[in-house]
Amino acid sequence: MGRFPILMYHRIVSPRCPIPDDDHDEEAPFAVSVEVFVEQIDAVAAAGGRGVSLKAVHERLAGGETVPRGWVGFTFDDGNRSDYEHARELLSERGFGATFFVCGNRVGAEDGLSETMIRGLSADGFHVGVHGMTHRFLTTLSAGDEEQELTASRRLLEEILGAPVNYFAPPGGRYSGRTLATMRRLGYLAVATSDFGFNRDAGARFAYRRIPVRASTSAPRLRAMLAGDVIALAPLYARAGLLRMARGLLGEARYQRLRTLATK
Repeated sequence: MGRFPILMYHRIVSPRCPIPDDDHDEEAPFAVSVEVFVEQIDAVAAAGGRGVSLKAVHERLAGGETVPRGWVGFTFDDGNRSDYEHARELLSERGFGATFFVCGNRVGAEDGLSETMIRGLSADGFHVGVHGMTHRFLTTLSAGDEEQELTASRRLLEEILGAPVNYFAPPGGRYSGRTLATMRRLGYLAVATSDFGFNRDAGARFAYRRIPVRASTSAPRLRAMLAGDVIALAPLYARAGLLRMARGLLGEARYQRLRTLATK
């Protein structure tokens, strides 16, 4: 039984795609420079790996097959303009696939993807998924508001693409048992969570784990991610566990206030 990673990116930064001033403090930890991103995807290729979408992974497992050795899931959250300006071209040059999870209210925004860009990603063979409508954390919403987040954004993307959109990534990684039940009822096929860790190729799942790639991710740490090295990533597993425990003890609102203060 093998392990494989699904990487989670948010933003690729360059002079052409800078972090907006009003989002800088919050976005900077999750922003990878275009130069580093090139190094990272070249490292995947040099190791004999291949970047693929979550859809490719899920369909392979759902068909009763295992994930081929070297497959690395690439996912991008939020729907930033850099998805189109940088990731699209650089991944295409290497024959890599990816899933881009788009937040509905960022469509057409200055730093977001236009409808033309979203259609362009799909036309180039990339997979598009849903990232909610307003980026509100689903665990803070009523059942009705949560369902609205899951349906309005999906409807928008389906109208843009003229095709079903049935993969989801929860904003902020926040979801609950109610969220999963609602998504199943609505016909979603799979969910890319922010739960830290590798995935096993023993069969298809509904909720997949991911490993975040941050501005601070070093080359040795990336190699450990690609190699499925649980021991080398033990500090990250421990950090994820502590954060999950803190959120459970403090509650969402207090936890977020403390996280915001800690990053200032």
